[in-house]
Amino acid sequence: MTTLAMSALFALAAALPASAQVPKHAARDLFMHSTRVPNVEVRFVDYHWQPALFAAMQQGSADVPEARRDWVVARVIIEQRPMTLEGKRLPVGNYALTLWPSLDGQGMAYELRQVDMREVYPDLNAMAPAPRGETHYKGPARFAPSSPPAERLTVTATEQQGAILLTISYGDKQLPVKFTP
Repeated sequence: MTTLAMSALFALAAALPASAQVPKHAARDLFMHSTRVPNVEVRFVDYHWQPALFAAMQQGSADVPEARRDWVVARVIIEQRPMTLEGKRLPVGNYALTLWPSLDGQGMAYELRQVDMREVYPDLNAMAPAPRGETHYKGPARFAPSSPPAERLTVTATEQQGAILLTISYGDKQLPVKFTP
């Protein structure tokens, strides 16, 4: 490469904004986890707790674009027999458990939508929005306080006399989701 070409290349690189020069790498400390109880498997990514972003989602803040869309927090697989959630029948299949922001002043909601889960986790750096699918349940997200705060998203599954209790813990919040046979 000639000296003139090298000078032009360096001048072009210097003219680019600083952010364009910084490569964007995938977060290396996020991991996919799974938990299983009879008839139900749950998969989730251990996203970091971001209290300001979650508060913006709870308030439906227009200032934070990430807080104005839904977040898939877990993949729920019902394996052998249908289950029920809040009176709604859930057939065997793959579901996105999704949090919805409070855009209408009614508070946050959660949804169980039967989807093709191959479209959900293409980039582990951000909670993905739910792909198209059939909504089987959508209702209020009744978070309970949690202490101490969880530094990362976790989901536990426990069996209680045939019922399955999923507990989604994110920061100082917990969302119980109970499936019955």
